[in-house]
Amino acid sequence: MPYQYAITECEDYLRIEVKGTRTKADVIQDSLSMWQDVAKHCRTKGFNLILAIFHLQGTRSISDTFNIVAGVQEWIWPELTIAYVDTNPANLKNNILTEKSAMIHGINFRTFLSEEDGVAWLQAMHSTSRY
Repeated sequence: MPYQYAITECEDYLRIEVKGTRTKADVIQDSLSMWQDVAKHCRTKGFNLILAIFHLQGTRSISDTFNIVAGVQEWIWPELTIAYVDTNPANLKNNILTEKSAMIHGINFRTFLSEEDGVAWLQAMHSTSRY
């Protein structure tokens, strides 16, 4: 089943909340489809900051992680900044690899353990990008 997600426009950032289950069969396609929709929404509405909150059951493989990061390349622009919060503690190690892979691919992407930390980082990024 595809991810269920809700997009909320906040003052300085776009908030996406994702629910569902990661399965080996569709984790890459579900992720790429969702990120493509989010990128289109950001472009249309003029958002460069994203807070992504994930409430997903299951984990993804390291190769799936790299394929997802490589797959989003065509939807990324230099000003885009993503704060990623995964509420499943089993994904912590994988999320660190995701962050490193994203940075290697030129994506300003950081993982956080709480929504508050992610928002604080986005606000700091927003305030420094104004000057």
